[in-house]
Amino acid sequence: MGERICYFNGEYIRESEARINILDRGLWEGGVYDVGRTYNSVPFKLKEHVDRFFRSLRCLPFIKFDLSPEEVTAVILGVFKRNEEYLKQDTDCTFVYRLTRGVLSSQPPRPTFYVHLQSLVPNYNQMAKWYQEGAHMVVASTRQIPPQCLDPKIKHTNRLCNLLADYEAKMVDPEAFALMLDINGFATECPINNFFMVKDGKLFTSRMMNCLPGITRQAVLELVPALKIECVEKDLAVYDLCNADEIMITGTSFAIIPVSKFNGRVLPTQMPGAITKQLQAAFSKNVNYDIVRRVLDYVQTKE
Repeated sequence: MGERICYFNGEYIRESEARINILDRGLWEGGVYDVGRTYNSVPFKLKEHVDRFFRSLRCLPFIKFDLSPEEVTAVILGVFKRNEEYLKQDTDCTFVYRLTRGVLSSQPPRPTFYVHLQSLVPNYNQMAKWYQEGAHMVVASTRQIPPQCLDPKIKHTNRLCNLLADYEAKMVDPEAFALMLDINGFATECPINNFFMVKDGKLFTSRMMNCLPGITRQAVLELVPALKIECVEKDLAVYDLCNADEIMITGTSFAIIPVSKFNGRVLPTQMPGAITKQLQAAFSKNVNYDIVRRVLDYVQTKE
């Protein structure tokens, strides 16, 4: 099987041919990016991902980018078309696209923009474990950057704060997810994921003020009315999560996984909890893809 094709600054080339200049401003200043995934080889909520990318970009007016949302969408679909042999495999993948200001010395600055695919298969064993046994969520001392300083709704590449929080959690448990708090002590999000909790049959999640508007998070919010599950967005303290009946993490790669332990304490419900299972089933039906079974079946065939 040949090498995967990516898009890099106006060209579709082999991934090994893509080269970032050592003076690229992405290495000095950062930039914006987004990540989506496929289900049954079809991009999930591609328009929503591209729209979020441009919302982030509009907050960084010093990056001059000539492509329109429609053109970026066409580029992403072009990458998929040129990688059809990979997409025919029953594995699915994520698609990643990043934009920086370009090389420091270029006048006028020419942005660096690239799109590439990443296989989900290397993560399947870990995902299978999370689906079956649940994940461990650990509160990190590293706080979310306040929105007064940098709005967390911008999906930017300057993620050192998130990385430090993730590292803290993994010092406690190498497989743990960090939970980041804001400067007032309220839960915001995991370093690259959102979360929900359940108490007395009601679903709760943090307010959008201090977290990234996750595409999977929004997909869950769109599912709950038909399931007749009440969902409340509010400030949630560590106390609330300590007393939750269920906690779940939502993200692009795995969609919805249950949390079995919070700060070392085992949650009182089965894995996954009733509402978590209900949401997993509804999400799977919505994308015509059993998010849990497909991963478990794949792992079992490789054992």
